[in-house]
Amino acid sequence: MTENLTQRDSSKPMNSARAVLKIICCFLISMTDLESQVITNYNTENSEIPFNTVRCIELQNNGLWIGTDAGLARFINNQWEIFDSNNSPLYSDDIRALKADGDSIIWIGTVNGGLFSYDGSNWENFNVSNSGLLDNLIRDINIDQLSNIWISTTEGLFMYDRTNWEHWNMQDNNLLTNNITSVQIGTHNEKYVGTINGGIIYFDSLNQYNEYTIINSDLPDNSVVAIEIDGNGQPWFLSPAAGLVYDTDVGGPWNNFNNLNSGLPSNALNCLQFMGDELVIGSEVSGLIFKDGESWQYLNTLNSELPDDYVLSIKIDELQNIWVGTFNAGLCKINLQNSIEEYLNKGVLCYPNPIETNGKVHFTKSFSGVIRIYNNIGELLFLNHVLNCKSLALPENIIRGSYVITFSNDLSQSTQSIIVK
Repeated sequence: MTENLTQRDSSKPMNSARAVLKIICCFLISMTDLESQVITNYNTENSEIPFNTVRCIELQNNGLWIGTDAGLARFINNQWEIFDSNNSPLYSDDIRALKADGDSIIWIGTVNGGLFSYDGSNWENFNVSNSGLLDNLIRDINIDQLSNIWISTTEGLFMYDRTNWEHWNMQDNNLLTNNITSVQIGTHNEKYVGTINGGIIYFDSLNQYNEYTIINSDLPDNSVVAIEIDGNGQPWFLSPAAGLVYDTDVGGPWNNFNNLNSGLPSNALNCLQFMGDELVIGSEVSGLIFKDGESWQYLNTLNSELPDDYVLSIKIDELQNIWVGTFNAGLCKINLQNSIEEYLNKGVLCYPNPIETNGKVHFTKSFSGVIRIYNNIGELLFLNHVLNCKSLALPENIIRGSYVITFSNDLSQSTQSIIVK
């Protein structure tokens, strides 16, 4: 149901309206451009990003590298630079892994072109025909404390010391699988390796390894898609069947968080990053999941402006911005400013502000309830009942001046001053 009032609501006394206005003005929030949004989305319609499926993200020199299904992008100082098979030696446009090597070199893993390095001027390609690689599908890249490069492929795990190659696979090392998904470096240069159906492989600093599976260690699942290390040096794993797994020692005992025993809404998880002590997890169907101790919070398309609940990649910069790569909606920059709890509890905010006459005001999250607009003397000029509303075209009677917009429903009420110019 929709109801519009373009005249004063006589059922509310003027004194009451002025009292409301006085309270409202205490909550003045200034949001003057898109950069002040909580969530900013970059997609193929509003930016130069080459594709809306963002598989991997890496930070380097205050810039961001983005790997998509249709090329590599660098985003720095709000400018885009695109590298693909049409304008560079990067002949494989399907990017799956990125790793910064100091301030200048970026390592790039592709689906069918092998491994590339780029130093800002020169490109180098490593593939099955010119290197020790046995597979041109690169799933993950990491660099250990001795500057060795570790590469996850579907034909085993590889290490490149910048001169020689070493590998581990089923044929030569009796691994349980060749399907390696991820590799993470520990605080003492140990390596944690995730597989599909082959358990988890732990390498010590001398590259001696042990395999941990559901049979020999009570690991809850033999597959791992992503790994992160916490502030205490302990590894956390994402499993497609078991959810979130934490190693309490070395090779177990394991703590397991899933959709049956915790606040985890789904076991379909893709990526994770620590933001201080808080764990940020990207899911396949539930958006972003925040684990802070025993507390679980969620950021998704229902409670925010996150454009897609299918999250493929996460990177958190030094300003605590959360960069999110999605499957369908491109890249998002999330600036919570404070905590996820404060963001979710503070209601709806509007942008841009100021707004053009007859323009459209957008909301930081979907809203269902009643929207009201008051002028600067407390007169109600607009009232609308909305369902899952994300934006509103200003009515004709909202001319230049200062106004207050309120959002209210059975759960909450929030207010904001806006300027129409």
